[in-house]
Amino acid sequence: MNQINVDHLTPNLNAAASGNVVLPVIPANLQMDDVQTAFLAMPEQGNRQYYACPTPPTDPAGLLESHFKGVASFADKLIFTHTNLDPCWDPSAPSADGKYLIGDIVGSGGQGEIDEVGDTAPSGWPHPCAAQACGSFMAMGIQKSASGSGSDASEIQVYDLRDCLLGQPITVLGTIERPEDGINGVGMTKEAGPDGKYLIAGVNGRVLTVYRSTTSTLVPWGATKFVQVLKVCDFPASGAGLALITQTHGGVFLVSLNADDDGANSRIGLFKLDLDATPPACIPLLKKEMNIPGMSDSLTILEAYLDAQPLWGPVLGGLLKLGSNLLNSSFRWGKGLSITSAASMEIYATDRNVVPLSHLPDSGSKKDFSVVVWASSPTPPRRGK
Repeated sequence: MNQINVDHLTPNLNAAASGNVVLPVIPANLQMDDVQTAFLAMPEQGNRQYYACPTPPTDPAGLLESHFKGVASFADKLIFTHTNLDPCWDPSAPSADGKYLIGDIVGSGGQGEIDEVGDTAPSGWPHPCAAQACGSFMAMGIQKSASGSGSDASEIQVYDLRDCLLGQPITVLGTIERPEDGINGVGMTKEAGPDGKYLIAGVNGRVLTVYRSTTSTLVPWGATKFVQVLKVCDFPASGAGLALITQTHGGVFLVSLNADDDGANSRIGLFKLDLDATPPACIPLLKKEMNIPGMSDSLTILEAYLDAQPLWGPVLGGLLKLGSNLLNSSFRWGKGLSITSAASMEIYATDRNVVPLSHLPDSGSKKDFSVVVWASSPTPPRRGK
């Protein structure tokens, strides 16, 4: 299995190497032996785990507009991307920076805490999108606005994630510019073989684009370019989220993670990429409905809290009840896929937003948001500390 390229280390990692910090060796890209079998083994029902978020990703006025977008898995961490949009009643407000949240992976039914909330770049771009990690790197879409329209509409960024293991911000290595289109789902993998190139897929609406790197390493970035190798203008899954998977003996597969705009009908689809065909093709294979296990405690506890408040509480609680299904977990909000072994993978879907229960006096809860986890193996191996 190929290992990460360590010719270029950030200053923080160089400092760690001279001290007593032991960093894990991260494979350049975990591959799967049989992607279709693992896909078919995904249970339709997921399990919830919860996170407390001590630092809110947006101010309260922006919570109606802002929401989770992506979930990436790296080492023993989950990295969540979160928009930071202006309140809908104040379109003149200056654009803020998008956010990413990092917390330790917790087991099924567990409770974790977000350790770091950071700003995405460039400054003033409030709409990071879906993301996928590949070895020590991560591809993430980002837009200047929620619509991604206009000049310099969007770009795909490639991050070096290693500093987050030391509690430091993650670092942008470089970008793939998309000046004429927005971006929503983004996936990333590395082709099989010692000279395998990196592949990044991006989708907006029904337009899917796949890019291939010109080099088999991404650092230093200056030697790397990404070239478009496939464009599909009628991608059938609308593409709220994407993930790429490389099979051990060759072959690259794409997984779509989708839901309706109201958060209903979460589903996944499996496709095979044939980039050597003339013309290159994205071939649909399988699809599966993914059931959300009831309502998130983050919402039901907030409903009960509001109902107990005098005067205004029941009114807000009633409004919350009306919109509970919209606020519940689905692939419309944060979503992602992690390869956990050669035979297993996990899929994630978050609540729409962070409900600040841990910040409310006397709420008695730290369940600020939940993540639904589907695993293709009952007890998949985890990359622990």
